[in-house]
Amino acid sequence: MKTNLETADQNPSKPINSLAVLAARLTWILFGPLALLGITWGIVSQGAGWFTGLDVAFGVVVGLMLLGRWVEHRSGTATTLTGEPATPEQFKRYLTLLPPLGAAVWIVANVVGNHVLK
Repeated sequence: MKTNLETADQNPSKPINSLAVLAARLTWILFGPLALLGITWGIVSQGAGWFTGLDVAFGVVVGLMLLGRWVEHRSGTATTLTGEPATPEQFKRYLTLLPPLGAAVWIVANVVGNHVLK
């Protein structure tokens, strides 16, 4: 019977040894989602229209999150949120799910801010 320690030894994650890769990881895991939360709040609370500076910022942040995930994946040190080595399938799933989810959040935020709360 294998223990968790033996499994971890067989599939270790590589340490991040590049500042650029660390910044990329922090972008898609921490700073990007926090920025999207704040921008979404701004879109809802201001209700200033569909294509404002906040809307552009939202798209830029989603793009930076995708870029951050790509940079980390290309480095060979990509891991999941739990620290397990990331697979190419997980990378593809992130790239295919984030844009439509981001678009859905953006649309809902604009509908609520521009039409429901106005």
